[in-house]
Amino acid sequence: NSWMTPSNLLFIMSDQHSRGVTGCYGNRRVKTPVLDRLAAAGTVFENAYSPSPICVPARAALATGRQVHETRCWDNASPYTGQAPSWGHRLQARGLRVESIGKLHYRNEQDDTGFDRQILPMHIVNGVGDVMGSVKDPMPVRRKARDLVNKIGVGESGYTRYDRQIADHACEWLLGGAAKDAKPWMLFVSFVAPHPPWFAPQDC
Repeated sequence: NSWMTPSNLLFIMSDQHSRGVTGCYGNRRVKTPVLDRLAAAGTVFENAYSPSPICVPARAALATGRQVHETRCWDNASPYTGQAPSWGHRLQARGLRVESIGKLHYRNEQDDTGFDRQILPMHIVNGVGDVMGSVKDPMPVRRKARDLVNKIGVGESGYTRYDRQIADHACEWLLGGAAKDAKPWMLFVSFVAPHPPWFAPQDC
């Protein structure tokens, strides 16, 4: 709307994070003090629905506000390429600086997906993604599926280390010179974990 004054926006996303394991949504056993403080100072949704249970189509829908049959991102081998306008494009048109830090899972960094800059982006593998996940008849044997139950517990993974880099860059962006630019900005910070392999670092 033309009457709205542009303001700074910070969107934080985790990959497969159930709201049931956060204190701000009422879990009294799990301790999430940082998320609870962010929730208290920001906007928390009571309900959210995804038009797809699959990563890449869900991310395309989130980017565009469109259903899967409209984006035609059917599976993890059909990534978002900017084929439908995203909220990033709309914010850019309003004069906001739009940047991302972390996982996007679009096709690649070169496509115009509505970001002025992508920091530490993660996109689908080689711009192609999970082609085997598209095969349904006959259903292929997915041997790595065992990792979903075998690789689990206390520990580190490449994803937890990557997430720390994302957090460090986001803090640097917000506390450093980038956020102090006079131009209103939108920063999309997207973490991978929780995501297979299900390793979580031991609390210090």
